[in-house]
Amino acid sequence: NHEIRVYDCLMYEDDYLKKVPFVLGDIRDKIELKKHLKWADTVVWLAALVGDEACRLNPDISAQINQESVKWLSENFNGRIIFTSTCSVYGVHRDILTEDSPTGPLSVYGVTKLAAEAFLKKKNAIIFRLGTLFGVGDRYSRIRLDLVVNALTAKAMIDHKLKIFGAHQFRPLLHVRDVAQAIADNLETKHTGIFYLHSE
Repeated sequence: NHEIRVYDCLMYEDDYLKKVPFVLGDIRDKIELKKHLKWADTVVWLAALVGDEACRLNPDISAQINQESVKWLSENFNGRIIFTSTCSVYGVHRDILTEDSPTGPLSVYGVTKLAAEAFLKKKNAIIFRLGTLFGVGDRYSRIRLDLVVNALTAKAMIDHKLKIFGAHQFRPLLHVRDVAQAIADNLETKHTGIFYLHSE
């Protein structure tokens, strides 16, 4: 049984509705964040500006949140770190990718996440490079409609038909609950390094 605390700025919500101890805070507020790091044995670092479009709007803020905050974490926390990265660090490839495939991010999002990974390589950290997410974790979660499976599902519900193009493309898909399970399974393991996380 684990004692949990959520630290979040609620960028996309007005209220925190889950029955979990919650602290309203910005990860860029180092003084406040440091108080909570003293309490924690493990940090599950989900904080990020996510997606190519969101990061393109303000590259400086994207770098502060996605990259510099992780550098600060690596310098100020010596416990277990679970960090979610992205398959966007690979850029475009025609082959099936593994953890050893060459990286070549094409967006601010991918560049900042790859840089953040580097700060954690010598820490007690496991890094999950996530495939393209889909699904809803619980009834309080904001559903992201910029993700392919969620977008196609919404389109099918609204238009009652789908137009598919790019038949030779493929994506590594991953349900949000599978990410949660992988995180929970590794809170106390000794595994470190980079793992590419996806389903079929």
